[in-house]
Amino acid sequence: MRAGLRLLALLACAAAAPSPPAGAQQPSLTVLVQSGVPRVQATALLADGKFVGLMRSGFPLRLHYRLELWRARSGWFDQFVSDWPWDAVANHDPIADDFVLIRTENGAVTRYATGDSLERALEIPYRVRLAPKGSGKFYFLCRLDVTTLNDTDLEELTRWLKGDVSPAVSGEGNVGGALVRGLQRILVRIAGLPRLTLEARSETFTSGP
Repeated sequence: MRAGLRLLALLACAAAAPSPPAGAQQPSLTVLVQSGVPRVQATALLADGKFVGLMRSGFPLRLHYRLELWRARSGWFDQFVSDWPWDAVANHDPIADDFVLIRTENGAVTRYATGDSLERALEIPYRVRLAPKGSGKFYFLCRLDVTTLNDTDLEELTRWLKGDVSPAVSGEGNVGGALVRGLQRILVRIAGLPRLTLEARSETFTSGP
């Protein structure tokens, strides 16, 4: 049960994360269209210090983007055309005392010395190769989900705990491992770890003749 105790200690550290500084900028998401190409930009994601504190406590930061292209139709429901999802993962390396950012769409790994430099990297606009085919009026919708830990992360958390947790009881593990995972799920649900959801819509633009 040592893994469960370690998780409990991590959650206690997360609960003690610093309060947002006075006057902290609010997180925001924007979608700008330039020559038919969308640019997605998130700002102030780490401004309140909570996510940085959680990363320093051992919780990774997961950013899941989903950009949708819609056709605007007057007098009728707008039509969904296509979408483009992508992800980024950020975590704190306690040995090097820096932050690691992994962009999953190309596997790029970059290190940043401080939380501020990581935040500036996350604010760099992202150009998406998602363009309408044919003519008409279109717009983009983007949703960004920022999470620190959820049930789907438990397998990775198990690896971070250096093998203290056995595989699931599916013929490959033991009862002790299953009990630890059950404890993990309960702790995750009651921990109240912060999450952030942002949505943005671009202006309507015309494509084609």
